[in-house]
Amino acid sequence: MPKAVQQVRIAIESNTGGSGKTTLSTHLAYALGKKGYRVVLIDLDQNGSLSLFSGKATTPEKRQSLAIVFEQDFKGDYPLLPIWNDHIDTVRLIQGSAPLEDVIRSLHLYERKYEVLRDRLEDYPLDADVVILDTPASLEPMGLIALAASTHILVPLKPEYKDSFGAAGMVNWFYQKIESLRLRPQPEILGFVPSRVNVAKFAAHRNLLGIDKQGKPRTDIDLNETIPYQLQQMGITCFPPIKESGFILSASGTGLPVHLYQPGDAIVRSFDPIVSRIIDILRGK
Repeated sequence: MPKAVQQVRIAIESNTGGSGKTTLSTHLAYALGKKGYRVVLIDLDQNGSLSLFSGKATTPEKRQSLAIVFEQDFKGDYPLLPIWNDHIDTVRLIQGSAPLEDVIRSLHLYERKYEVLRDRLEDYPLDADVVILDTPASLEPMGLIALAASTHILVPLKPEYKDSFGAAGMVNWFYQKIESLRLRPQPEILGFVPSRVNVAKFAAHRNLLGIDKQGKPRTDIDLNETIPYQLQQMGITCFPPIKESGFILSASGTGLPVHLYQPGDAIVRSFDPIVSRIIDILRGK
């Protein structure tokens, strides 16, 4: 088993629905788990998308969900559920789903309402190298809870004009909330990931990413207007795009990562640059 010098907790955050947060969470978890790293997925979405994408579609009882972690008398007994254990034994899930609705309604009762999960993870550390926090589309309150609990932030972004204009706003939101919550050490923005990209079909995708229909860099447009350039100016990584894929959609519907559903397809390699960067952090690089 590879040795990690530190635990990495990654909040997958976006302010729009359908940006590929849960797809990214499950595929990174499988890819890292396949390399021998111990991974825990935490679902902060009351809709339970992560459970569905992991093949655990049944709505859990409160004691089997993340909701139990918010109880005042919680003592570290996390409701960990193995997933894909016919294939690997390194990935576990803490389900979210409907029990989180009561948590959201009662957050005002907590003195440190946004730091509750952070406090739990520090008081009762998970036996994991990587913790991936999958969030709903709304940034508050669960996005803030994930932010406070994270060491790193990863943002899937649809390359559409309304979403790309929000990229700078997302960055500003992160830094404002990091300061207002007085998070120390500060979570690091791991990068943005253009997701559900179809350059063959959509001119907006080609224009915003600065690539042609074959995925090669374009020379006929002002690259200053592209998402990768704008992120670079802010000192933030823009990972290579993850293409829209019928295999990913079908795999998610069956509760499997595409690595298992269609292992020979090139889409499997789309996640490799992010996985490599996470492994470098785990190794202290």
